[in-house]
Amino acid sequence: MLKINNFLIKSNLKNHLKRYKSAISYSFVIGLFVGSIPFIYELKERFRVQEIIQKQRKIDIQKKVKICKEKNSDYEKFLSLGFPNTAIEKFNICMKEK
Repeated sequence: MLKINNFLIKSNLKNHLKRYKSAISYSFVIGLFVGSIPFIYELKERFRVQEIIQKQRKIDIQKKVKICKEKNSDYEKFLSLGFPNTAIEKFNICMKEK
């Protein structure tokens, strides 16, 4: 009796797998998509944070350039005296310090 029940269960399972193959595959794909939503959201959030960090760095560099090229800076003094190479060196030193 146990062997007959086991056989019926296996054959019944095979019939169900054949009959509902597309439903099972659709369910798998939907489950895969639903399961990946948190990871997609987290990846999107990381990209947004990286973009904000890059924008902030760009703004910081622009502020440094503005400070190093203002009227009373060594860069401006040497540039007005006609020493462009020295002015560039002073500018680079200023950028590294600040």
